[in-house]
Amino acid sequence: MDEVRIVRSLDEEDAARVLALAEEAHALDGAEALSEQTVLRVRHGSPEGAARFHLLVEEGDLAGFAFAGKSADEPDSAELVVAPGRRRRGHGTALARSLRADAGDAGVRVWAHGRLPSARGLAEALGWHRARGLLKMRLRLRGGDGAPVDLPEAEPSGAVSDGVRVRAFRPGEDEAAWLRTNAAAFADHPEQGGVTLEDLRQRQAEPWFDAEGFFVAEETGGQGAPGASGARIAGFHWTKVHADGAGLTDGEPVGEVYVVGVDPSWQGTGLGRLLTLAGVRYLRDRGLPWVLLYVDEDNRAAVGLYESLGFEVWDGDVMYAPGD
Repeated sequence: MDEVRIVRSLDEEDAARVLALAEEAHALDGAEALSEQTVLRVRHGSPEGAARFHLLVEEGDLAGFAFAGKSADEPDSAELVVAPGRRRRGHGTALARSLRADAGDAGVRVWAHGRLPSARGLAEALGWHRARGLLKMRLRLRGGDGAPVDLPEAEPSGAVSDGVRVRAFRPGEDEAAWLRTNAAAFADHPEQGGVTLEDLRQRQAEPWFDAEGFFVAEETGGQGAPGASGARIAGFHWTKVHADGAGLTDGEPVGEVYVVGVDPSWQGTGLGRLLTLAGVRYLRDRGLPWVLLYVDEDNRAAVGLYESLGFEVWDGDVMYAPGD
């Protein structure tokens, strides 16, 4: 019988076991087993009451793991992974049931990365339905001859040309202003909109963090709320480089449109397109062969923007929820 232990925090040994299991699953499945946010929670912990860690032990070994992010008014946002050598033994079902039993009144939804048939099969067996989807899109930055590709022009509006200047993020100065803009831009997006100062600092401490590839549009007209440096941020584009190729190459680094956010007062001005192209050009000029991004499949405006820049759908993630 499966034993699922639910804890609020992981000790160093359990955290290492979880990360090793996730790496093993990634190597086999070709898709990330856990999101970046979950990996950071495993490594660094989470605010009190904000998460639960489900550890499934079989014969003394970690056979499966699930994570649930808690929110007062939203369903738990969860992920689960089973060790490759211990699949088809009901462990995925046991973890899904553990997540559901531990959820609050709003219930639970579970992300499956990479649209794997095994995840879809588990959801169907449990009677769970598809609740949300993320598209994974990509754009080639180098041609077959190795030369960098041409990119469209931004063509910003007069309001953007006259009202902002794009520059690199300044660590130690821009955090407060960025957090305000991020929260406003993603007010309806519980994961991204809820990023805290500690979350931001954890990402800044990651090996991939590059302030030069973190673009902010600083207002020049005196609008908004200033940060510590006096900067007022109308929007931003945070880029990322995946050293392992992220499944697009055999280990050559590739770029990512990590997060693009625009303050509601600046939406519809063309600022998002300007910032997106600024980051993509930066990644192209670093000599990277590809850039990828994730976008909610229901965000047709964003999908249309990325398609107009030449991005195409490559893969995706699916969120499943119980049927009742």
